[in-house]
Amino acid sequence: MKERIKGRKNYPTEEIDLKNFLSDEKIRELIQKKDNFKFNEDDYYKLYNCVDCGECETEEERIQLKEKFIEDGNTFEGLKELRECFEKCRTPYPSKKMRIRRPEGIPEKSDTLYFMGCLSTIRIPRYTEHSLQYLLNQGIDFTILDEEICCGWPWFASGSMEEFETCKNENIEIFNQFKKIICLCPACYFLFNKYYLPEMEKKVEFVYISDYLRSSEDKKEGKVGVQHLCQLLNRGKEGVDKMVNKILQKSGYEVEDIPMWCCGGGIGYMHRTDIIEAIARKRMEDFNKTNIKYATTYCPSCWWILARFSKICKIEPKAKDIFELLM
Repeated sequence: MKERIKGRKNYPTEEIDLKNFLSDEKIRELIQKKDNFKFNEDDYYKLYNCVDCGECETEEERIQLKEKFIEDGNTFEGLKELRECFEKCRTPYPSKKMRIRRPEGIPEKSDTLYFMGCLSTIRIPRYTEHSLQYLLNQGIDFTILDEEICCGWPWFASGSMEEFETCKNENIEIFNQFKKIICLCPACYFLFNKYYLPEMEKKVEFVYISDYLRSSEDKKEGKVGVQHLCQLLNRGKEGVDKMVNKILQKSGYEVEDIPMWCCGGGIGYMHRTDIIEAIARKRMEDFNKTNIKYATTYCPSCWWILARFSKICKIEPKAKDIFELLM
């Protein structure tokens, strides 16, 4: 596989934690033999060093091995709390209260639902408010729920499938009321299309927020570095990076070519947080150029990384979400 960034592995966890990195070949070997052995607690470091960027060919098999890890009687720090939050709130957080301020103009009813996700509505409300205002400015007809149930990604990515199945079944009941669901989060978009849709009573269309991005009517300026989305590009939505770059360029921005590499946030902030932070810090090095005015993205998980680590690492560009840049 050709290096996208000179001297750096394309697999982020191979670059950061080679000792615990499991190749596709090793994953396939473990899958073939999984009925003949049991995982123990120490296997956590190898199985959970994955950040679910989708770069490899064995993403689904890696989830299956995490599921086996738990079925074999193992646990890890944070799993108990994750399950308690699920029971109480149906979110990975100890709260289900949305922190967003609902802009005026969102109708109570529509055939289109905008599903924002728990990270977006609880942890990064301003990012989400910008996206809501952006859709309104575009004249898009949509509604939102007063309270969302998590898509199930935190439990799915942990191998804790009972909770995921509950989230899926409860959300399907809600989604069957709509014709279209616009997703703000690529993990939601992935799960809805691959795991929800085949079990739904009606054909609901799941689309990603990037499909609604348009070039700004007001002329903008400045050089922009974009964190494109592993969870879209590596899961079948090829070309979205080129489309977003063109929209920014038509708006007047100059787009800096920053080769694709994971930001570390694909799994949220859980499991091997040491790996996530190391990847995030290395990724900030790619953006830290004095000629770049803004660092941006169109993913809530990437935005959480950019907003936080751009300050921690004191990089030159200012983190600004794509909705702000285009409004």
